[in-house]
Amino acid sequence: MSVVLMLIASACFATMAAMIKGIGSSLPIPEIILFRSILPLPFFLGALWLQKKKLIVTAWKTLLLRAFFGFLAISGFYYALTHMPLAVSVFLGKTQPLILAILAPWVVGEKTSPSVWLAIGTGLIGIVLILDPSLGWTAAAWASIGAATASAIAHLLVRKLNRTDDPATIVANFFVITALLSSIWMGPSFIMPDHTEWLLLGGVALFSTIGQYLMTLAYRMDYAPVVAAASYTSIIFSILFGYFFWNEVPPASAWAGGTLIIAGSLILLRSRI
Repeated sequence: MSVVLMLIASACFATMAAMIKGIGSSLPIPEIILFRSILPLPFFLGALWLQKKKLIVTAWKTLLLRAFFGFLAISGFYYALTHMPLAVSVFLGKTQPLILAILAPWVVGEKTSPSVWLAIGTGLIGIVLILDPSLGWTAAAWASIGAATASAIAHLLVRKLNRTDDPATIVANFFVITALLSSIWMGPSFIMPDHTEWLLLGGVALFSTIGQYLMTLAYRMDYAPVVAAASYTSIIFSILFGYFFWNEVPPASAWAGGTLIIAGSLILLRSRI
């Protein structure tokens, strides 16, 4: 079940990424993060109040760390999306499972089975094939790699939070902190969105919220590296979005890499049977 939840979450995150790319550089990154955080807040706070659940997490120190690394990950990812092709940005972000698998034994005390290592390794080889050699180590590429590292740490901290707190409480608290951080970063640089940008911002908030919640549930059900490896499917969605909306056609090496990524996902699914 955790793999299915992560597959749906990956589709949501890929859709969100396409919408952020659609906004482009017309709005500042902290403003996008701010709206992504505050638009879904009434829903989560209302749900917590109706269900009489805690509004503040128990492990608040862990939450602060999770919010900090999550904010770094979002900022780096959004920057990469607005400065490089959609699929390439997502490809680089998929270095996260390897980083996560390396950190998991120390951060959350989880052991990675050989089959999971094989799935992650196969997928990473596919990502290497997908990357265009002419990309170069631009600032956007470094931002994407840094975002993947921060995201891996944030996901492991989500796993720890799930041991003490409800997923809805975790997500609501995360949105409050990221809204505060983005407001401080944005300062006086606010730009009023136009009608199209409001629609895209609403879509970013909707799909990121659904993806965030499903991802949190998935990490509550299974080992961190297994759930992260299932997120490889977001690459497929990103290739489709890039082609249909920006006429981005991946080279032959990308299709070869995609085959390996699918093979890695199949290995992962077999390990859960």
